[in-house]
Amino acid sequence: MTYMDKMLGVQGRSQDDGADPERTTRDALIVIVEDELDLSSTFRNVCDCLHVTIERMPPHEDLGALLRQRRPMAVVAEMDTAGQDGCHVLKVVAAHDRDLPVLLVVDNDPVLLGAIDAVQEIWQLTSVVKWSQPPGVGAVVDFLFQAGRKGDCMRLMSL
Repeated sequence: MTYMDKMLGVQGRSQDDGADPERTTRDALIVIVEDELDLSSTFRNVCDCLHVTIERMPPHEDLGALLRQRRPMAVVAEMDTAGQDGCHVLKVVAAHDRDLPVLLVVDNDPVLLGAIDAVQEIWQLTSVVKWSQPPGVGAVVDFLFQAGRKGDCMRLMSL
């Protein structure tokens, strides 16, 4: 892991500056949609070290409103949460920003994986990652680095 430069939020650059209309600046924040605290505890230590904020969202709240208000660099969700399953999360993200990185934790159920692939294709999502089990530290770091670079809110890369 190499530290290159870190820029939190929109500091010094607005989304309408004309530099690249396809790229929007996001905040160094991930939204985690979960029933229990399993996912957020997996991400907590790494995010604290990288100065990435975690916004834990119970699955019955409005994800779309949170995405508009907070501009996170990524969304992490369990596929089978009550109230907002992974496919619903993907649809809400697609309505907000098709390029926003999404990480879904899903069992190796071929039906669920097929449903995710279908939603991803129909809604033209470009940055969906699927994990079959809670990830290790290395996978979390890689996901955060990629999401941070894509959202223009972190200048980190893993080595």
